[in-house]
Amino acid sequence: MKFLVIKHVVVEGLGSFESFCHDAGIALDTVELEKGDRLSDTRLEQGDYDALWVMGGPMNVGDEAEYPWLVEEKVLIRQAVQELRLPFLGICLGAQLLADALGGAVGPMTSPEVGLLSVALTQTGAHHPLLIGFPQTFDVLQWHGQEVKRLPPDATLLAASTHCPVQAYAVGDYAFGLQFHSEVTALTVEDWGQIPAYRDDLEATLGPTGLDDLSHTVAQNLANMNHDAKVVFDNFVQIVRNRWGNA
Repeated sequence: MKFLVIKHVVVEGLGSFESFCHDAGIALDTVELEKGDRLSDTRLEQGDYDALWVMGGPMNVGDEAEYPWLVEEKVLIRQAVQELRLPFLGICLGAQLLADALGGAVGPMTSPEVGLLSVALTQTGAHHPLLIGFPQTFDVLQWHGQEVKRLPPDATLLAASTHCPVQAYAVGDYAFGLQFHSEVTALTVEDWGQIPAYRDDLEATLGPTGLDDLSHTVAQNLANMNHDAKVVFDNFVQIVRNRWGNA
């Protein structure tokens, strides 16, 4: 099994999912956009990859003038999901790009959502194959100032919160967007806190001691978050296997 991974910044990668892939024997091809990799060099053909994973980043889906590769990335996502019907998992920015690419709408929130916060499954999400094994409510790392304002056509809401109504959704039975982060490691908060846009959102939301406070809170809850990440990973891999008939 081989996954294609798109990373927008070096420090925001697969996190704990990377070790899960290694343990499961899943090969990874990674496009490192911050390092200068070009999406134009990425060719998607049927059978090349079993799934596409798109990670987060501090840019917004509409920042095409500053980040021209966003145009190419949306085209690639449409090709993967609509033409090749490739299993897809988008995290944070990746979830927003999926919505934008498929006809939804993304825009700024009234205030950033940063911290370890509670998310609740919808009635559909509670029985969905991607989230089987999750409790009705669970705590996740949030760190974003934009949100999905309108889901793409034929999308199904799987999880929500009061501050951000679209936390997880499905398009069909093989493409998914998660606004939150389950993939955190012990270094995630410290690493992301070095990104100016993330640091600004964090301090605006949690105050000048927010980085230390959030690091401490995540450390206390890391075992539970790693468990949830493994549940998402295992469920997604099973969906991939079902998609290609190798369950």
